[in-house]
Amino acid sequence: MSGAVLKGVDALLAVSLPRVPVPHRQPVPKRLADHIPSWLFWMEHVRGRSPNTIRAYADDARMFVAFCERVGCPYAEQVTHQVVEGFTGACRVGLGQKETSIARRRHALVSLFFYLEREGLVTKNPAKLAMGMKVPPRPPANYMTKAERDKILTVLSGRDSWHGRRNYAMFSLMFLSGLRVSDVCHLTVADVDLEGRSLYIRAGKGNKDRRVPITPKLTRILHGWITTTRSRCVGADSPWLFLHMKRTHRYHGQPLNPKAINHQVRNQIVPILGRKVTPHSFRHSYGTHIWEESGDMRLTQHLMGHASINTTAIYAHVTPRKEREKLAEYLK
Repeated sequence: MSGAVLKGVDALLAVSLPRVPVPHRQPVPKRLADHIPSWLFWMEHVRGRSPNTIRAYADDARMFVAFCERVGCPYAEQVTHQVVEGFTGACRVGLGQKETSIARRRHALVSLFFYLEREGLVTKNPAKLAMGMKVPPRPPANYMTKAERDKILTVLSGRDSWHGRRNYAMFSLMFLSGLRVSDVCHLTVADVDLEGRSLYIRAGKGNKDRRVPITPKLTRILHGWITTTRSRCVGADSPWLFLHMKRTHRYHGQPLNPKAINHQVRNQIVPILGRKVTPHSFRHSYGTHIWEESGDMRLTQHLMGHASINTTAIYAHVTPRKEREKLAEYLK
């Protein structure tokens, strides 16, 4: 081998890596619970799933293992499609869970047994053979109209306190970029490209990075927040774009978390609007407005950052403006 290759091998061997859980191949059968750590390790480090996905899958696996122990099937090779169907039925009848939640749990089990089958620990995938429940159509998104959006931003723009200006910039960003709340919380000042009119989202949903374009209006609002108010307020040395600014707050200088943003929505937005909305309603509003104006499902999917266009289809409950104009022309 060449010197460059040998040098690369030496560097690779010098890297400190976590201990890889070795799949159980001993003649003595292992319980299903013993395979969960190696599966989660594989999902995280080989498949590259996000920490949120790993936590959700770990919870699903623990519930399924407990169910299998209860019904007398503690070993992976004992699990049949009837056991999986019994588990999903118990989730619905015993726990009252919705079909969407049950579908996600079943998907986690399909992944688990795919891993076990791939490692030669089972001969078939019982979760894949199990019948899935019919998932009802998703209800229309809870969104705010353009008139409601403009009303909210007009009221917020008149508030001169540091918190008021922060909320104006933050809710403007949520309305005009459609970011998920977790992405808003993780934004830093360095992620805002005012000249290029874009936001850089790091490790978003699915552990993916993406760049989101922003409008000239939002660019002006963020420029005012970053260069004037934020630069003078308490906690300005923090890298985070939106942060706790109260000096006596225990999280002073730290980024806002989803719970804090939800608190601001309840106390600041709901009184203006006069009806209940959630932080995710801002994202639904952005997606609905894009679809309504463009009628382009692919464009809406791209701007929303959806992996599947089926997810974007929830915004089709509103008739695009161009179609309304054509309809009015046909029926005049």
